[in-house]
Amino acid sequence: MGLGVTITLALAGFSWLAPNFLVRLDNTALDFQFRLRGERIPGQEVGLVLVDEKSLKEIGRWPWPRDKQAMLVDEIAAGGPVVIGLDIIYAEPEQSTGVSSSMNRSAAEMSRGKLGSKPLPPLNPRVQALDTDHRFVRSLSQADRVVLAMPFFVSETSSEETTENHHSTPEILRRSEFMLMKQLKSDEASRPYKASGMLPPLDILAQQAKGLGHVYRLPDHDGVTRREVLALHYGDAYYPSFALEVARLYLGHTKEKMALLLGDGVRLGSTFIPTDQKLRMLIDYAGRELRFPWVSATDVFHHRIPREFFRDKAVLVGTAALGTYDQLSTPFSANVSGVEKNATVVENILHQRFLTSGLWSGPIELGLVLLFGLVLTFILPRVRALYGAGVATTALIGYIGTAQTLFVVEGWCLPLVMPVLTIGSVFVVTTLLNFVLKERQAREIHSMFSSYVSPQIVQELMKCPSKATIGGQRKELTMLFADLVGFTTFSERRPAEQVVEQLNEYLSSMTDVIFQWNGTLDKFVGDEIVVFWGAPLEQPDHAELAVQCALEMRARLAELQMRWKAQGKPILENGIGINTGVVLVGNIGAEGKKMDYTMIGDHVNLAARFQELTRTVGHSILLTEFTASKLESRIHLGKPLGHFQDIRLRKIQVVTVKGRQGAVGAYAVDQSENMEHTSTQARAS
Repeated sequence: MGLGVTITLALAGFSWLAPNFLVRLDNTALDFQFRLRGERIPGQEVGLVLVDEKSLKEIGRWPWPRDKQAMLVDEIAAGGPVVIGLDIIYAEPEQSTGVSSSMNRSAAEMSRGKLGSKPLPPLNPRVQALDTDHRFVRSLSQADRVVLAMPFFVSETSSEETTENHHSTPEILRRSEFMLMKQLKSDEASRPYKASGMLPPLDILAQQAKGLGHVYRLPDHDGVTRREVLALHYGDAYYPSFALEVARLYLGHTKEKMALLLGDGVRLGSTFIPTDQKLRMLIDYAGRELRFPWVSATDVFHHRIPREFFRDKAVLVGTAALGTYDQLSTPFSANVSGVEKNATVVENILHQRFLTSGLWSGPIELGLVLLFGLVLTFILPRVRALYGAGVATTALIGYIGTAQTLFVVEGWCLPLVMPVLTIGSVFVVTTLLNFVLKERQAREIHSMFSSYVSPQIVQELMKCPSKATIGGQRKELTMLFADLVGFTTFSERRPAEQVVEQLNEYLSSMTDVIFQWNGTLDKFVGDEIVVFWGAPLEQPDHAELAVQCALEMRARLAELQMRWKAQGKPILENGIGINTGVVLVGNIGAEGKKMDYTMIGDHVNLAARFQELTRTVGHSILLTEFTASKLESRIHLGKPLGHFQDIRLRKIQVVTVKGRQGAVGAYAVDQSENMEHTSTQARAS
């Protein structure tokens, strides 16, 4: 949990700092939301007239003479559009070849004296008739509601530094600037882009236009244009974008109905357009290129398009042929023209289709990081890895689904990257740490218990390490002591190699039996074997398991005796004492040096004493009255025990053992001669 909290706080701080590459990831996530939403059908209020390859082929290279452009404007205006936006720069006068040739011809006639005493014909009407700029002016005047584009130049530091503007603003531009402005945010929070220069249209053209708008755009660091700069600061005024002016005229609002709310957005009549602190509006793209109704400029020029196409529309004219336009990248395509981007902005404003992502997104992102991080940190360590994966996946899919729904329905751009990164990081780290800790714990359990208990019990302990109590605890166990009779004399009379070989054969065989009956092998003390049941795993039938194991040990010893007899080896005999009681069990020893999982207590000594009694009472298996009483819940005296059909418990005497004040009842286990062949059937319990 400490690691989870640390990661959460680190990610929260990282989110608050918002470095550039995190902003790029957020932009990429926004593109993902666009593509996940898919393309949409845009509004039909905007139509495009595009100078495409077909237009260049039929009319000629771009730019066309302005008299031809004037004819294009006339044809569009005749269709009755609400507003015409010319996304074309008209910053310089056009050099008319007709005017030049007319002037040269008149000068030549005067030099040759051909005019004689005749008065000089007036040149003004003739020049004006051939002047394409004046021809274009007349078309703009007749069309009435035309918006012209003008480029502004913004330096890299203009948005961060206040620089003095040494350029005088042309008077013709004054009527295009924002008339109403309000500072809603502090200067630190609101820092719009400042233009260091501009290229206005020709005065004679600007005078006929109903609106002028800048066409400055600023793509993000990855080259994708996601935002529209609705207003630029130039000199002591703010100027609207080309698309904003087209939308204003389409809606029929005067300049007095358009207010700039610095740091917040733009108020256009009753419509509020949200922006960020740099007066940028997120563009809700409809899809790939050419999603809007459009026609070829040459078809308009040659009257191939019915004029009803333009009726009541905002018609934008621009270039779309390769090499003639400013190619943009959008979340959907890398081949979108600037005029299509402007058409999208106009459509967004007319339909109030705004994507909202303002200053509030930072605190929300921080809150989501803390929420997901702390909640998952609390939950994941407490559940299994599979359930944890389900919780994390549910949180991940649920949040992405909620964010996408709000994006599509409400236009809210909730942060995706940091919340998703938080969910993934906390899950991976806590799960990995859990795995490492449990793996280490499993290795410790394996190394600790593999020599004590059967492999099946080790696997159970590794699956559920909590069952393995590493520290000491008091538990009721059934313990078994088995010792060879006369082993000291046996070992003294024979070579050490033979003694060890036969002893190992005996101990190995007995250990197999112990593990088959899920006993915990405590230790070997020479030829003595110490075993117990009831720890580390809970074994409610520990008394019965011990008795059945003892019977199996006797049966296996009988097999060994037959083999030793056939091999000419000495026959070994053993005695087994069993007792049940509460003892202290756990890892005991010198930590880091020598530790044993063993048991301590008076009942352990009692079991050892009963094993010693087997040599004098004439029975190879002796049970204390405490073990016999545990078996009464499963059998009755004189009736079969467990899987062994020919077993009987019989009380033989009451004995007083060394180190214990009270007398203890001793019970023998009687069995028939065919017991050796029935034990295999009982091992499955």
